[in-house]
Amino acid sequence: MRIDPRQFQVRREQQLRDEVMQDFGVRKALAKLREWRGGKGYGYRRNLLSSTLRLTRSMSPEIADTVAQCKEMLGYDSPVEVYVTPEHQFNATCYREVKGPTILTLSSRLLEAFTPAELRFVIGHELGHAVFDHYGLPMPITATIEELGIPFVSRPTSLRLYAWCRSAELSADRIGLLCAGDPEAAASGFFKLASGMASERVRPDLATFARQVESLASAPEAREKEYDEDTLDCFSTHPYNPVRVRAVWAFSRSEPYLEALGRSTDSAWALEDVEQVIERDLQLMEPSYLEEKNQTSDTLRRLLYTAGLAVAAASGGIEPSELEALGRLLGSDHADAPVDVPKLLGDLDGRIAAALEVPLRNRAQLVQHLTIVAAADGSVSEDELHVMEDIARRLEVGAQVVHQTIRGAMHPID
Repeated sequence: MRIDPRQFQVRREQQLRDEVMQDFGVRKALAKLREWRGGKGYGYRRNLLSSTLRLTRSMSPEIADTVAQCKEMLGYDSPVEVYVTPEHQFNATCYREVKGPTILTLSSRLLEAFTPAELRFVIGHELGHAVFDHYGLPMPITATIEELGIPFVSRPTSLRLYAWCRSAELSADRIGLLCAGDPEAAASGFFKLASGMASERVRPDLATFARQVESLASAPEAREKEYDEDTLDCFSTHPYNPVRVRAVWAFSRSEPYLEALGRSTDSAWALEDVEQVIERDLQLMEPSYLEEKNQTSDTLRRLLYTAGLAVAAASGGIEPSELEALGRLLGSDHADAPVDVPKLLGDLDGRIAAALEVPLRNRAQLVQHLTIVAAADGSVSEDELHVMEDIARRLEVGAQVVHQTIRGAMHPID
């Protein structure tokens, strides 16, 4: 069976990529990256050859056959090399330099714990990034590259780039599901990656998790009551996981997916219906309060700035990278303004009190954005964690939002 991957690409990814590629700043950033690389490659591959195990067919015919089968299905003709990294976490990545083969890395723990069907999902996902050329728009460097302290890409475009990244992951998930041919294997593989668990006591069910996020994915204007704690619990597991679960589940019921696998389409969903679900769900992940011009947005932006400084200052001093992270979220006006930390921290209580009037979903999203500031210098200290937990508690947001967002970010499906 051979498919055309483009017909399965998430519509929102295509739209966003077309938009950002027309942006002058993005084109300038990509040109600068090409200048840095100088048309050369092989550095990443050379490092892997010197420090990890390249998995040949003689060592693992099963993995070699899985890669070959996925490539055949996708019509992907470029050479693929597989490397095993000595990691105790589930992890898989795919990368291609300017020149050379596509590099697929799998952690040793993933190879030990994943079933053949789960491996097909993971390998298919990674090859999905390759067939859609997601490396042609490298992130996050495209959004953050600068010259003489001035970013090439404007903040609104930067936010669209990150939105494109999220959509790109969903496109890769679809390819993983097609290669696996089994929604249950996709579910178990996905949740092993997301949770780090391989216990038989936990059997993820894709449809069950999709139903769990129904209230989160419902259009906000259709809800007449405040977001409840059950909705928040689901949302706080990780800003990407609930949307990804629902997208995989919905695609597994779609007419194109079932047709591609030669299965009955009697009760199938139209692809248009699946795209509408995804686009609605993805909107819930976009930080609209950072761009909107209204009182609620102003309240949240002021609190994010003050709370972000409180988190950054918790570990003994505010690092430039932490101020830069706040600037990327809020705009250059905040990044360039002089910081009177004691005075601003004195405003924290009042700004938290004012924010209690805004929807719980927005408060939870703000707490998640605090983790971006905390992790900007490469780590999250215990002191920073305690401050975030305290701010979350005072905003009536469960502290698990902080923990699960950080944990989720440590286990991406790249």
